[in-house]
Amino acid sequence: MAGLFRKQICVINPKEKTGQPEKSTQNGSARVIIIEDQRLVAEFFQLHCQAMNLKVLAIYSTLAEGLAGVRAAKPDLLLLDFSLPDGNGLEGAKGIIEEFPEIKVLGISAHRDPWTMLQVQRIGLHGFVDKHEQRTEVLTEAILAVLAGRIYYVPVVNEATARLRRDPKAFIRVLSDYELRILSLIGESMSDEEIAVLLNISPATMQSRRRDIMRKIDVHTTPKLIHFAIVNGLTRPDQLNKRE
Repeated sequence: MAGLFRKQICVINPKEKTGQPEKSTQNGSARVIIIEDQRLVAEFFQLHCQAMNLKVLAIYSTLAEGLAGVRAAKPDLLLLDFSLPDGNGLEGAKGIIEEFPEIKVLGISAHRDPWTMLQVQRIGLHGFVDKHEQRTEVLTEAILAVLAGRIYYVPVVNEATARLRRDPKAFIRVLSDYELRILSLIGESMSDEEIAVLLNISPATMQSRRRDIMRKIDVHTTPKLIHFAIVNGLTRPDQLNKRE
């Protein structure tokens, strides 16, 4: 965990000062659930929350167990990692936000690629802190901010999405959602035949889709396509190992 939480903070709407949580239990402590599969990191989050006088209800190491725990306990705050053994934490966050809009979700992840940062905003996470680049003070500020009803993103979120929006040739502009899905599967080193079966299309259609993607993003070999998908966050290396 060396280097965890080093940079300065970036609170949206900086004119507002961080206040106390607006929702609390009877003893004055907001209730927290942590979903994090690295035990050492999870215990750090637990101790940090307890030092802030927050009540940690449970720690879960898998997405399925964590989401079940959130639905049962309905905490005030969910601290959520994105890379979990059984799934993508961002997808889980989307479901929780839609089902329980009163629960604040703070993403804490080492993933800071353009696609992930864009999804953080699109899904509507209440906050995001880069696990490897921020100081512990930032975690405190982020927790208090989201519990007080504000959005809190560290600078990398807005910086990454701003670059994408400024670039007229950015992959999010030139590729459809369907093509992004195909590119993510190519990034997993799946063959055209495997992708065709998965998407219920013909191999010939899949080959045509691949050519369209190569032309649109100006990448013309499979190794470079795989690299492009990984660098931009459409495919995650940690998920590749689980697939194998």
